[in-house]
Amino acid sequence: MTSEAVAVETALGHRIADHALLLRACTHASRVNPQAADRERVAQANERLEFLGDALLAAALAEWACERFPEADEGHLSRVKSRLASRAALAAAWDRRGLAPTARLGATVGPAERLPESVKANLAEALLAAIYLDGGWPALTAAVRRLLAEAMEEPDAAGADPCMRLQTWALARHRALPTYETVRSGGSDHAPEFTATVAIGGLTAQGTSTSTRRAKAAAAEALLAAIGP
Repeated sequence: MTSEAVAVETALGHRIADHALLLRACTHASRVNPQAADRERVAQANERLEFLGDALLAAALAEWACERFPEADEGHLSRVKSRLASRAALAAAWDRRGLAPTARLGATVGPAERLPESVKANLAEALLAAIYLDGGWPALTAAVRRLLAEAMEEPDAAGADPCMRLQTWALARHRALPTYETVRSGGSDHAPEFTATVAIGGLTAQGTSTSTRRAKAAAAEALLAAIGP
């Protein structure tokens, strides 16, 4: 196995069998002869794979976010996906996973350890595309989750929503989701009042508000306050 193949398998958990595909994924445009014809440049550099990887990453992250945050609304899921697909997140993951040995760069770009975030992110996307073409969707999703596992668990992944913050805490501490029960507790037809009770790991808390969603959020906030920092 080549050094690139070893680095990819170690970092992302998939051994790319197609050596030519792997080399193309690792080859930055700066590595291609600047005098090369357009067709040759397209065939050698990883730019088409970057394009494919960008789309595949978005789909894989959308699936993962829906699975990871089953009670989140579309806005929250979009924020999670955008954060994890950002240049900063991908570049940090590329460094953390030790993918520098995979980069085939031209002399004008500089050493792999000091690349701009944009280049690292593009290289990561190209590798993900190669993994998909070599191993299919299961290999891709496993690689994405391995690449970005730490980023998904960062505190701001749950955003400001107390239900999401409580869910993140519950999964980490109890490997289970909180349960909610909501009842109409008062108010008028035009201004109803709801009370929600949340429970996880033997702990409970209540919250009251003018909608079931706000009542759940109030209950989650109360339980988070009881748990402490």
